[in-house]
Amino acid sequence: MSTRVEGSLSTQLNPFGPQWPTAKAGEAAPVGEQVQQALFGKPKPVVLDPAQFPELAAALRLLRKYRKKLTAMAGDAENEYDLVLADGTIAQIDDQGTVYVGARFLAACKGKPELLVGVLAHEIGHRPKRWNEYRVRKQLTREEIETICRYEETRADIFAGKALAEMRMSPEPMIEFLEAVQDKPHREYFPAEVRAEIIRDAHSGRKYRADNRRKMFPGFDRMTSPKGHLGEY
Repeated sequence: MSTRVEGSLSTQLNPFGPQWPTAKAGEAAPVGEQVQQALFGKPKPVVLDPAQFPELAAALRLLRKYRKKLTAMAGDAENEYDLVLADGTIAQIDDQGTVYVGARFLAACKGKPELLVGVLAHEIGHRPKRWNEYRVRKQLTREEIETICRYEETRADIFAGKALAEMRMSPEPMIEFLEAVQDKPHREYFPAEVRAEIIRDAHSGRKYRADNRRKMFPGFDRMTSPKGHLGEY
């Protein structure tokens, strides 16, 4: 399945997500390794020099600012995630935690901070290094890989919805973009309308919790919230 965005944005199988390779037969690698390959084994796009794109400097600064907040919310260290400008992608993350953000996507959407933060939150929400913990050896079937991919995309969408709520941002720009680019079904992730409801539901629940925390414990909120990024959360 191919998705295309107006404005010469790149095409890829899954917006803000990896391209799933076919599971390989043979000796079983550790489950975590198989999952990492399926989820984050897409060929890496060409990395671009941001100095050659001064018009994108402000958008990149915004993403780097929110990277710190989002990694704090995920419970990871900021230095576990690199952020680079790339060609030939919308956004994707590899198994080492490097987030590739497409230059054309950034140029087209640099005036939409809620969309940019939502996409970055989705990538960080994958937390690819955690799959290193799964050392059990079992050859996963194609159907099992597809199920894991759907589950993993849902986890990342839920994190994005919660993160946007914590940052006091609307999820709708991200949802509108997702619905525009994911226009055909695919076995490894849910339809755009299902993902939209997942993101909205996660956002709504976290917004209620965050609003109550700010109202009832403003001092605690200032010290610990991801938006403020003061201390551990």
